Amino acid sequence: MLTPSSGAVGFGRAFLWAVVVLALALTAHFEAGGHLPPAGVITLLGALLLVVTTLAVRRQIRWPGGLALAGLGQGALHQVFSFLGGACAPAPLPDGGAHAHLADPLAPVLAHEACAGAGPTGIDPGMLAWHLLATVVSVGLLLGVERGVWLLASWLVRPLSVQPLWLPVVRRVPVLVEPETSAGSVDLHVAPERGPPSSALVMDLAA
Repeated sequence: MLTPSSGAVGFGRAFLWAVVVLALALTAHFEAGGHLPPAGVITLLGALLLVVTTLAVRRQIRWPGGLALAGLGQGALHQVFSFLGGACAPAPLPDGGAHAHLADPLAPVLAHEACAGAGPTGIDPGMLAWHLLATVVSVGLLLGVERGVWLLASWLVRPLSVQPLWLPVVRRVPVLVEPETSAGSVDLHVAPERGPPSSALVMDLAA
């Protein structure tokens, strides 16, 4: 029986949730000025997110559950991105080039600390707005797929469990049956219609 909560369909739903949430988290983090981690780290995060979504798709995901799943995913991914790669892109060197960088070795550190949301616990309002937008967009897209998958599954299973409409309807109508008398029984108190009297009792009755 086709069920969207397990098997190939369930894995496809979980994979789609993981890919969309991770891709929109990367896009939002980059558009807000964040620095992205290496590709190997992104692949590992995608695998961990796939494990979480595999557990979540055992039931149909609706708006409350979808917002919780995507929101927690966006928040966790932002913290990991900020911790591994920094929340902001590396600051450009001053006009002095390498000599100015050597003259002031604390300049990159100060610029990194001055960048809003650089720490793993803080988040810039612009960064927060981008991740909230990514959350709403991902839930809006994925819930449409969820409704379509569950509707298709119910449509495919329905003919197997519902009685076909083309079968004729049989109605039972009660028939009144008169009681039958056995052919061998003779009523001695009734005179025969033809022939001579059969006994003295019949003669008495006739008289």
